[in-house]
Amino acid sequence: MPRSFSVMNEIVIAAAASAVKANLESARLGSRFGRLDLSSKLALLSVEKLAVDFSKFPPSRIGICLAAKMGSLSTDFDYWAGRGQAGGPSPTLFAYTLPSAAIGEIAIRHRLTGPNLCFIGDHQPVLREAAELIRQGAADAMICVSCSALSESAASLLGNSPAAKACAIWLLRGSSGLRVLGENDRDMDSLCDILAGQ
Repeated sequence: MPRSFSVMNEIVIAAAASAVKANLESARLGSRFGRLDLSSKLALLSVEKLAVDFSKFPPSRIGICLAAKMGSLSTDFDYWAGRGQAGGPSPTLFAYTLPSAAIGEIAIRHRLTGPNLCFIGDHQPVLREAAELIRQGAADAMICVSCSALSESAASLLGNSPAAKACAIWLLRGSSGLRVLGENDRDMDSLCDILAGQ
């Protein structure tokens, strides 16, 4: 692929992967995994499927950029539904009522302490913002995650279809990778679908 003259040509997509709800049944990612909310499980599994050895970088130099399309809506719904149960809403579930909870789970699992950003809704700014953090020297590499998680109970309340998919992209400065990040590369879902099989 020819390099463009955009300022993004130094940033490469080194790995891409996705995870869907069906992948969760066979996932074994430690003792914490079972208690995570749907969004965090999907995000964490998509990062695992990148198959990146994060130990090759200082932990403080790896950042995480997440787009939570539905925010924490499904978890908020489940937490609120628990108010009528004996003992009230689950304190374990409360930790996942923040849309950025998945960032924390990824950081804990891989002991990462670099910069992080959480976007609610559209995933369009994720790659651009992550590349900018690398260009500015705030990070050497970025884990970018787009997650769409809407449980069946929350979907029925809204009259929507359930959703359960996350995609992850590993960005870094370099000359080789799956693809040089172009100025118009903003659709993470399409990029993951194209690149995950390479």
